Amino acid sequence: MCRLFGMLSVKPASAAKYILEDPCSLYAQSKADPKRLQGDGWGIGFYEDGSPKLIKSERPVYMEYEALSSAVQHARSKVILAHIRRASNPRGLPREKIISKENSQPFSYGRYIFVHNGTIMIPDELADVLGDWKEKIRGFNDSEVYFWFLMKELHEGRDLSSALRRLKETLEDLWKEARRRRPDKKQPYVGLNMILSDGKCLYAYCGHGDYKTSSKSLCFGDQPVLEMSYVLDRDRLVVASEKTNREENWKPINDGELLISRIIDGEIVMEVEEIP
Repeated sequence: MCRLFGMLSVKPASAAKYILEDPCSLYAQSKADPKRLQGDGWGIGFYEDGSPKLIKSERPVYMEYEALSSAVQHARSKVILAHIRRASNPRGLPREKIISKENSQPFSYGRYIFVHNGTIMIPDELADVLGDWKEKIRGFNDSEVYFWFLMKELHEGRDLSSALRRLKETLEDLWKEARRRRPDKKQPYVGLNMILSDGKCLYAYCGHGDYKTSSKSLCFGDQPVLEMSYVLDRDRLVVASEKTNREENWKPINDGELLISRIIDGEIVMEVEEIP
């Protein structure tokens, strides 16, 4: 499973503590478990003068500390997203097809930046419902198909809650037809965990549905592997695949919960919606 990070701050800030310095930082997570190395690329997304900026690599992040550190220092912003990748490959493609900068996250379009942890098991079927938006797909990452589905929905005027509901409904409908052709697959997706920003709001969704696993978080090993965490105060919201330290008051994001946060009157304001 990939690892995600997102931060919304009242003032431009650095995310070095959470990405580089904490005992379970994103960098520490990348190599915490030798059996689950996050070695298939990494990326950081942030906003500069209101526009999304991405810094990405297809190489293992634990072999690129200097490059990661440089990217983190450059990414001083009110909104920062980061991703380290353990590549999924539901199509069974050769490794050289799925490891590249194009396939590394975050993905960006317009004012949006997006990162995902999980696997869309039927990415080609989902891509086929995108219409003209299918032409925007550049790589072979199933997460990119998820991203373009959301972009299509938002472009058509739906809010993110509605877009996520439609995604789940669409995947279930497609699965009814695809399961006969995909005897090697047990479900349409494993994990829809994602973080999205438009430069003003930060959205974080935890969705793992019926998927069951005994795997635990990479570093502290004290929470389910697909249970996201967040820490919130008046000046900052931090969301991560797992808590990066023990001293802050981290709380879980439960399955089906969408966190919606924005800055209002100099404070971080957050609400939680249920996505059944």
